[in-house]
Amino acid sequence: MGNPEAAFDKILKKQLTKPNISRSEALSIILFELKKKGNFLSCVLTDNNGLLMAEDLHPQDNREHFSATSGLITDTAEKLSDYLGVGGVDLSYFVTQTNIIWMKSIHLPKCNDRFILLAVKRNSLLIKMPKSTLKLLGKEKVFIPSLLEVASKYIRDFCDE
Repeated sequence: MGNPEAAFDKILKKQLTKPNISRSEALSIILFELKKKGNFLSCVLTDNNGLLMAEDLHPQDNREHFSATSGLITDTAEKLSDYLGVGGVDLSYFVTQTNIIWMKSIHLPKCNDRFILLAVKRNSLLIKMPKSTLKLLGKEKVFIPSLLEVASKYIRDFCDE
């Protein structure tokens, strides 16, 4: 079936080269296509403080909860970096009984800022934890981060001014 990341990149390139596309519209398209391609329930982009920049939420999800979660994850990542000296956290995921929450930090070098991309995926196979967790994440350990990286590239292009 080919390379899914390349196909995702091609879709975004086609959608985002329309004339006079606004930043808001571009971010909405990126999150919509990411949600569809990655089979996510919800995708959210926030600034470093948790302020929502764009969203494509499941109808039952609460935007304020995502904003707060993003801020919490950012604070936790900064504490990890400070306390353990492990450097900045670029990508992480959290596994719950029903979901996997992926977090991608997007550094914007020109404006010296950072955005946080959160994506939530339903995970009904985690009932058999912990052995099945590694098997379940096997393919997604490569596929999902690749999708997040492609989305990050386009977010950076539209936001790093």
